[in-house]
Amino acid sequence: MEKKGELLNQLAIISDLLEKINAEVESSTIVLEMTNENFLKSFESIQKKYGQKMEKPQDTFSISIGEVNIVFNTNNV
Repeated sequence: MEKKGELLNQLAIISDLLEKINAEVESSTIVLEMTNENFLKSFESIQKKYGQKMEKPQDTFSISIGEVNIVFNTNNV
């Protein structure tokens, strides 16, 4: 299936839905496990959107959208 839409926009929609979920939670964290190739693509996409050059992460990086933390992981396989 073809994937459409910009990564940060999609994550913002998901974050918004999680913030409005009908449950009492202490924190909301999404963990995305990715291949190294997709991990680097995601990092570059987010870096470009924020408009700043950041050091490439080794195995993990995270962002926060609203009250939701999103963790990107790779196992370098």
